[in-house]
Amino acid sequence: MMKSGLRHRAAWLGATACVSLTMSGQALSQTPIAAEILADTNRDGLVDANDREVRHTWTAERGAIILPNIGDSEGRCPGASASGLSDAELEACHDAQDNVARAPENLAPLRVSAIGDLTRGATATVAAAGPGADKIRIFIRRGDRWDYLSATDTISARELAAGLELGVDARDVVRNAAVWDGTASIQLTIRDGERTAHDRVMVKVAPVTLHNHTERAVSVYAPLSGENPAHDQFMQDLHATLGETSTGIPVHIIQTEDIWAQDFVEFGYVAMPRPNGEFASLRIALRSPQPTRRGGRALFDLRGPGMGVVQLGGDAYHQADSFGNVETVPPHEWGGRSFPTGRVIYGDAGDGYAPHTDMVNFFEAQAQDPILLDTSWLVIGHVDEFVQFLPADNARGFVIAVKDVPAAFEVLRRAQAEGHGDSPAFSRAEAPQMTINELLADRALLEDNELSRRRVELNLAILMAATGITEAEVVRVPGLFHEAEFSNFTRRARERDNVDLEPAPPEFSPPEEITYGLGTMIALYPAAVNGLLLDRTNYIVPKQWGPVINGRDIMQDAVDAVYADLGIKAWTVDDWLSHHSFGGEIHCGTNTTRAFDGEWWR
Repeated sequence: MMKSGLRHRAAWLGATACVSLTMSGQALSQTPIAAEILADTNRDGLVDANDREVRHTWTAERGAIILPNIGDSEGRCPGASASGLSDAELEACHDAQDNVARAPENLAPLRVSAIGDLTRGATATVAAAGPGADKIRIFIRRGDRWDYLSATDTISARELAAGLELGVDARDVVRNAAVWDGTASIQLTIRDGERTAHDRVMVKVAPVTLHNHTERAVSVYAPLSGENPAHDQFMQDLHATLGETSTGIPVHIIQTEDIWAQDFVEFGYVAMPRPNGEFASLRIALRSPQPTRRGGRALFDLRGPGMGVVQLGGDAYHQADSFGNVETVPPHEWGGRSFPTGRVIYGDAGDGYAPHTDMVNFFEAQAQDPILLDTSWLVIGHVDEFVQFLPADNARGFVIAVKDVPAAFEVLRRAQAEGHGDSPAFSRAEAPQMTINELLADRALLEDNELSRRRVELNLAILMAATGITEAEVVRVPGLFHEAEFSNFTRRARERDNVDLEPAPPEFSPPEEITYGLGTMIALYPAAVNGLLLDRTNYIVPKQWGPVINGRDIMQDAVDAVYADLGIKAWTVDDWLSHHSFGGEIHCGTNTTRAFDGEWWR
């Protein structure tokens, strides 16, 4: 009954406009058309009169947000095993690939106010304009349907008389702001005889926001073990330890035998406002810019409702482009600027070994203004080898934890002073066979660690200057470095990543070589900062295998005490054979999706 009444009123308005024109065509032809298109420019999740101000431009403080609607709500897209499809073809399949509104819940709302003083022949068009116009989709609500509007599709006078309910999304994320910064002007044009009216509203695609460690983990991701017994044992221990934490966090298996789950994927999200403080969102799995790294192809198995996959390009398999080289400073304010979702950090591994421009352009185009660190002294060259961010009960809400050489030497020298210098420096058979005295007398090792100490302090100074962190907010976690046996050259991918065990995608043939940086340093004891933070109170740290004095691993005790001072329980998992021996740790071999509040725009 109500719908019938609305249709009757719309028809009556159209007839009235026609009669008015017939009786006084000259008067109507001189009357401006009251064209108005509105979007959620004040970001309260509603489209109403409060959105009339400042809608023709987009700023950090005001402007409508739309989503890249690139999930797979119907589960129709092929996965990694679709061997006949290239990576590009796999990525092209998602909810916004064509002109069907498959996930209308992710459409951003637009409204066109009812216009009654039109003739029956009046028409309107709504179209996107600007460099990214081809990436914008516009739909009109007609009953229970969402119909796609091309730039030339016309809207009738009858519909205009009732007002228009529109929905907008994007076919892609923003990849390079120099090419497209994510903004588009949605333009309304009304034509009625000799009269023409225009209005427009600016929208922008939500940036991809990376998680930070003040957000609790909701899922852990890890790869298949395949015929890798050391990794299989690691996975058994990881499952058991997660059970002991009582966090209830599930483990999801990525269908690849590339054991470095942190390196080929980074998880984030896109979000836009909804009413009552809610938000619409999609998780995004970013594939590292390493197209010859086959493990990244397995991300297409994760795509589905609420999860999209984005490939960042690249041209080979450089370690600088691994996402172990990408971390996120938690939200903070500094220097008169607010970073409500924090800032991305990544490392430059030296001349000719910097992160690929595709990766740099991508992160610079998002909303987490990147900070560049120096990783040129490390053979793997990842920031997660020496720095992490931890939640803390302080005014800032977090601290910076760094791998600290002096703290590790203090543990060993204290044991030496107490008469334990002849004790083994390691408590594992596969570790270097030396005593504490021999380790502390090794001039080359001492020089390696002095170099490493200086580089850690240099990077810490960069972070402190960029964030305002003070020394009181720095946590120093014991750890040592040494010169890697495989530094200054590349090894075939199978020696580290087992990628030759997987079917090759069509565009690549045999396993590609990995390009390492120019550095030489790598972890001596398993790097404690390179672990898996679950939440505010639970952290899975690599087992240290340090000197055992009076039945206690003194390096492990020193590490655990640092985290305990923050109220964080350190749970140990042995990763010596599975990861540490190949230059990585638990963080390198796992990944997480995390809870988020979504309000990157606040």
